[in-house]
Amino acid sequence: MPRDRRSQIERATLREILMGAQDNLTNVLAVVLGVAIGAGRVDLVALAGLAAGVAEAISMGGVLYTSTRAELDLDARVRAEVAGVGSSSAAALDGGRRRLRPLQAGLVCFAAAMVAGLIPLVPFLFLPLTAAVVTCLGISILALFGVGSWAGGVTGRSPWRDGLRLVLIAGTAALAAALVGVALRID
Repeated sequence: MPRDRRSQIERATLREILMGAQDNLTNVLAVVLGVAIGAGRVDLVALAGLAAGVAEAISMGGVLYTSTRAELDLDARVRAEVAGVGSSSAAALDGGRRRLRPLQAGLVCFAAAMVAGLIPLVPFLFLPLTAAVVTCLGISILALFGVGSWAGGVTGRSPWRDGLRLVLIAGTAALAAALVGVALRID
């Protein structure tokens, strides 16, 4: 794929991929850690993580669909209210960003969320609980850093800084869930 075309696609899908992947990877990681620590059973971790991941992916896809639809409706209303808005002024209202259609935005976000939500779950399919938790943390941190670095590269900011930012945000959520698991341990 030509670099210009790839760059256009990255800019058009940045919001959707970042929201879906960061949110679901963070949520599933937090659920998995909280349940692993609180219940100590691989089957419960898998059940809770998969249920959370699927529900979150559907929810995020729906949120991006409805919010994109609302943004487009609002833009149309503003354009109609502003007298003499030409095509260059209309583009300025949107900041020049090419948007996906609502259904496309929802589907891209859903797909990013589904893929990212599976990342923390994979170790629990093959490893005993303790090893799965450690592996889950490692691959989730790498994936979060990768998504953040990609976003930084697309936006022209520091890939390192943006990668570390996502790891810090997710780490805070995961720590909070782990503390809930410690506090409410059931075994």
